[in-house]
Amino acid sequence: MELFKPCPTGPSEHSEENDSAPAVDIPLSAYNGYRLLDEKGKAINETEKKRTEELMQHFTKGFDPGSFPREVMDGLPLLPDNLFPGSYAHLLIVLLESYDKMQGIQANLESWLRERYKRWAITHPDNTSITDETFFGAEFEMLRKLFAPLRGEDSTRVYWMNSRYPHHVKVCQQLEASVKVIEEFKQDILREIKSRDERKTIYNPLPVSQARAVMMSMRDIRLRACRASLSWDGFSDSDIELTAFHQYYKNHLAKSNPAKARASGWLPPPFPKTPRASAEEVEPGDLAHWPSEGSDNISLNLMLRMALWLSVARGLAAVHLFCDIARHFTIHKPSARANDNYISYLQHLTQIRISVDGVRSRRSTPFPYRDETLSRYNPDYFDDVWRSDQNLTADLVGNVSFYKGADEKLKLLVAQSPRRSFRKEMRTLEQTIAIQGSLAGTSSPTRVCPRQSRIKALESTHPPATYPNPSNKTKHFGR
Repeated sequence: MELFKPCPTGPSEHSEENDSAPAVDIPLSAYNGYRLLDEKGKAINETEKKRTEELMQHFTKGFDPGSFPREVMDGLPLLPDNLFPGSYAHLLIVLLESYDKMQGIQANLESWLRERYKRWAITHPDNTSITDETFFGAEFEMLRKLFAPLRGEDSTRVYWMNSRYPHHVKVCQQLEASVKVIEEFKQDILREIKSRDERKTIYNPLPVSQARAVMMSMRDIRLRACRASLSWDGFSDSDIELTAFHQYYKNHLAKSNPAKARASGWLPPPFPKTPRASAEEVEPGDLAHWPSEGSDNISLNLMLRMALWLSVARGLAAVHLFCDIARHFTIHKPSARANDNYISYLQHLTQIRISVDGVRSRRSTPFPYRDETLSRYNPDYFDDVWRSDQNLTADLVGNVSFYKGADEKLKLLVAQSPRRSFRKEMRTLEQTIAIQGSLAGTSSPTRVCPRQSRIKALESTHPPATYPNPSNKTKHFGR
């Protein structure tokens, strides 16, 4: 029995295509084009891999990532010598010491402030200060999580940048940007050593505006990118990953055929190799070299090597965050005539109590796949959110810091930021509220306050990625 009817050898007698051009015979040798394309792809991949290794050697010249945890353990006992609030040693203790020891040192520094200034003035610039304090605490929490392997507190694997073979182009881009971030950071530290600045603050000077919203969004995206670097799936760059089928197939392949999943880049290499130090010795001008007379300072050396370690172990977002946070600290002891704003700033630094319980190592789901009605009702909204996140993440490559020249850079970012129709956005959010009400067995209200509906919908459909959890033992700042 014939299951399929064979196609006729030519057009029918009454077909309108009788006068069309005859079919072109394709020689068998043309199929070799697939092989040529495959060979070209392999050649490109090898070139990108070679470029990655060259960039990794740029970071490991004079620096050994494998032995750096031992170097940290050897340097920590030397940090409490001549310690004061806001110093670089203070920063390193908060990030690298064990929780109990860090908490004790913080209490001692707080007492040091009380004895030195005999006054306890807490200043809050405006109503947005709580947002700045929350972000600052969350960024410290993230950094402490990123550095957990150096303290020996995290047994999870470190996914070195050169082991992310499916993303050589993105890895090269991040390593090249990390070089610029570190070089700019070194110059900023040198300027800080030569001058005393007691106007430091954790508060963003931008008023409530679109520019401030863009800045906060970028900081939030940077936190999410840092969290994603803790897992293998941190380098997603295709919107196909927003589909439920892709997630299902990837999980299925990882369980049924790990070798194929690993070849596709969905599983990490079984035995990733720790980058080794280059055989060449460090020279002036190299990344691991301090162009300063204070190169013997243990705090400065540790900070620079921490930035190098983050670049090869976590990626651009992590080193970008660390350098921005380190800019808040100094090498100069606070003067006896420091003003109330600076004393309050130092007080915030001494009241940081960081645990890493609130930082999860898994990526957040792009949207709630399990809620089929909600995920299928308006997929364009989630696509827009994902694309906006990607655009903001790309801004990390072009910015060495979020705090340097913020006004000029933010004008450009605001002009380039995607803008949605307000009417379309509000209609989407109100419909989302109606769906959630029907799923919960309640009827949607006839009149909904636009502000309330917008907040509720955003909280339920796209929650913040990394914000402090009051249930944890994390205490960010005393009030």
